[in-house]
Amino acid sequence: MKIGPKVYWRKTSGEVIFMTPQIESESARETTKEDDMGFYPQLKGYDPEQVDVLKLEFDKYTEDFYHATSYRVNPDTKTMEFTYPSNSGSDSPPTKPLTDQVAELKTRQDSTEAAMLALMDTTTTT
Repeated sequence: MKIGPKVYWRKTSGEVIFMTPQIESESARETTKEDDMGFYPQLKGYDPEQVDVLKLEFDKYTEDFYHATSYRVNPDTKTMEFTYPSNSGSDSPPTKPLTDQVAELKTRQDSTEAAMLALMDTTTTT
C-alpha cells in the first residue's frame, strides 16, 4: 500500500508545522488527524482547532519539495505553494507547484496542437 504524506499547517498563516513521511508498505494503514497529533512529537501541544491537514498523493510534489526554498499552504485555497530560487539571486514569490504548472501547459499545448491540426485539415480539404 502506498500512503502519501500529510501536511499539517496553521489555519491562520498557512505555515507548515510538520509533514508526515510517505509510506510504501503492505502493513501500512491510513491514520487520522487525531492519531497523528497524538503520535508525532512535532504536533503535540498544538490546538487541533488551529491546525489543518492536507493529504497529498504518494510522490506528489516530490520534485517541488526538492527544488523549493520554502513552501506553505494557501489558507484560502488549501493548496500547496512553493517558493523557488530565481536567476536574480532572490527567491520568487510563492506560486503553485511547478509540476502543476507543467501539467497545465502540457494540456494547453495538446489543445493548441489539436486546433492547429483541425485548422490545417480544414484548409487542405477546401
